[in-house]
Amino acid sequence: MNPTQRRISSLCVALAWLAPMAPAQTLPAHAPLRILVVSDEVNPHGLPPEQLTQPGDISAALAKTPALHIDASAESLLEIPTNQIEEASARLLVPPDDPSGYDVLVYFAHRTPDNGNNDQARQEAFVAAVSQFLVAGGGVVSFHHGIYETAGKTSMQDLLGGQATGAVPWNTQSGQNVIATRTYHFVSHHAVRYPAAVDYTDPAHGIPPGNYRSFNNTPDERYPNLDLRPGASGIETLFASDYDEGGTTHVLGYERTLPQWSGVVLVYQPGEYQPHALGAGDNNYQILLNAIVYAANFRSGDWIYIDGFEGGGAS
Repeated sequence: MNPTQRRISSLCVALAWLAPMAPAQTLPAHAPLRILVVSDEVNPHGLPPEQLTQPGDISAALAKTPALHIDASAESLLEIPTNQIEEASARLLVPPDDPSGYDVLVYFAHRTPDNGNNDQARQEAFVAAVSQFLVAGGGVVSFHHGIYETAGKTSMQDLLGGQATGAVPWNTQSGQNVIATRTYHFVSHHAVRYPAAVDYTDPAHGIPPGNYRSFNNTPDERYPNLDLRPGASGIETLFASDYDEGGTTHVLGYERTLPQWSGVVLVYQPGEYQPHALGAGDNNYQILLNAIVYAANFRSGDWIYIDGFEGGGAS
């Protein structure tokens, strides 16, 4: 097995991995899932491995989450490095309803392939495969630095509908508030605990004045320049933040749908700090799981009626 490619075909219950007293993640009952992850690493703040979300960490965490109900078939949870992106492209061309197809792509790639083998052509073939995957009903979850635009990622950012650029400050004092700007959306509200509420508005991103539920995420890496593509359509903001850095309104996450897609794109920015991004009982990990389940079921049209949907509330 290639050591950079994590192949996981079975789930295990790993209670020791759960933080003491932390509630386990919960999800509504759903059909078994097949999940593909594309990942690479960037570490601008020099975090140690136990703090940095790195390649392999996402698939390892998902494998330890029984509520996710990963399919028992071969390669049902597969993580592929960016430098082998053509392997992901080939799998995304298989329709999601095919037994060997995938329901969801988790895109955790900061960059394009850089191993000197027709790099840009391989990247563009991947974007074309992702587009076809969405048309066929697959779901895409861009997690953390997947939304960051580096050289060669223009077409991927166009597909996602947004981009982050510039400095990404690491803040250990106040982090950032995660504000749920859409009332009772499954991704933002299923089993997510919001101990506070803040007054917030951002008309430029479709958020009217209101008092919105929030939780604080500290430490966190801020993306002050995360914004939507000019003219991008089909976008609804789900998460925002109000820290004062390059303005006081910041997009943290959104949903994108287009008429030609049977699937959906979801974007969520917080994710640098591994204990929060993938920690059992943490809101950020619950949001990632919610996004995966939502994206996987979107093509069926009945995702919101799944038994077990829990609206978020104060903890």
